Amino acid sequence: MTQTTIDPANVLSLGSRSIDRPLRSVLFLAAFILIWLTATPFPDLADPRVLEPIGDGNLRGQILTLLLTVLLVAFLVATDARIVFKALTPILVVTFLWFACSAVLSANAGLAMRRLVLAAFTIFQAAAFLLLPQERDHFSRLLAAGALAVLVLCYAGVIFAPDLSIHQSTDLQEPELAGNWRGFFTHKNGAGAAMAMLVFIGIFIVRTTSAALGAVIIALAACFLIFTESKSPTALLPLVLLISFLVVRTSSPAAKFILTVTPPLMIGVVTIGSVSLGPIEALVNELMTDPSFTGRNEIWRFALDHIAQRPIVGFGFQAFWGTSELMSNWSYVESWGYRASDAHNGFLNVAVMTGVVGLAISMLWVFLQPLRDLIRTPAERADPALTMLFLQIWLFGLCLSGFESDLFSGGSMVWFMMVAAIIGLRYQSITAARTVT
Repeated sequence: MTQTTIDPANVLSLGSRSIDRPLRSVLFLAAFILIWLTATPFPDLADPRVLEPIGDGNLRGQILTLLLTVLLVAFLVATDARIVFKALTPILVVTFLWFACSAVLSANAGLAMRRLVLAAFTIFQAAAFLLLPQERDHFSRLLAAGALAVLVLCYAGVIFAPDLSIHQSTDLQEPELAGNWRGFFTHKNGAGAAMAMLVFIGIFIVRTTSAALGAVIIALAACFLIFTESKSPTALLPLVLLISFLVVRTSSPAAKFILTVTPPLMIGVVTIGSVSLGPIEALVNELMTDPSFTGRNEIWRFALDHIAQRPIVGFGFQAFWGTSELMSNWSYVESWGYRASDAHNGFLNVAVMTGVVGLAISMLWVFLQPLRDLIRTPAERADPALTMLFLQIWLFGLCLSGFESDLFSGGSMVWFMMVAAIIGLRYQSITAARTVT
């Protein structure tokens, strides 16, 4: 076993005997459930409050996030888990320093700084989350328990509380989604992304713990995904499964690079190119039945226009979309981008928040660092099931970012799992290097 087979006894000497296995399990599942359910599951989309501008955020969610962070700090101190500091790479530090500069220069500096702190908590939580299980099999069983809890709650919601688990014609923002399943998530797209993540987890469980249990998780998640009618996760799931299969079976660094960079790059060309490059727009209009990407193209144009207004530092970390200043400028003759919750593209979202510079720096951590860690970790010194899990989650997050704004999004399950995958690949690379020496 290697590091992100999460074996503190063999690799990291984390003092696993000092904390009982049940306590580790409870803390792991508490973190998993909080991240996936959030503090406000099953939101009522007919409530007029969903239309209000963002304020100081959800107080209950902030308190639970702070409590979880404190508990994880206590765990790391008790186990002397200094490996967690290896997640704090120089490029991540530079990224947050730039984000802080953007926040300070924002018209909503206080909001931006608070959200930046919460974003830092998320990354810390993901780094500590991987160190809670005592070994890979423990990790697998805990993921199975968390996955089943999510699926049970989602299906129970559809059966017993359909008005809070299925989009309704009374929803104030998108009544046209009526009939699409969303479970305890706010939107069918979030539910769809979650189900794709559960498919990856199910594959991991098939390979490590129980083929039958993993197959049940895969089947239930795939069925729920179909009923969400979430286009992006449904289309990306088979693509990521294929690409990840090819990546782990090639030893060529160049081939790994090409295979991983091509899908998100092509998605970027097709999506952002459709609103910024004439030839791409013409091609998309000719080949696609919905060249607007369900209305996203108008938001992308709106985001590009505002990136051009503040290309260096942006409008402040998570202090642009949904602000009262932006929403008050909207009228029926203006772009509905004024009322959008985000850019519906993770890369544009980071750029409008922190500038093109912030996007470039952050991509070094989000894309190049995990790719480097993946390439430099020899297959014979890595756990293949863990490598596949981390690779699939990370690649899916990158591709989904062409349509959704999960990158550096506080409270996003997709972002938390993506960060865990990035750091997991980092831990595995570190352990492989230690094994050599």
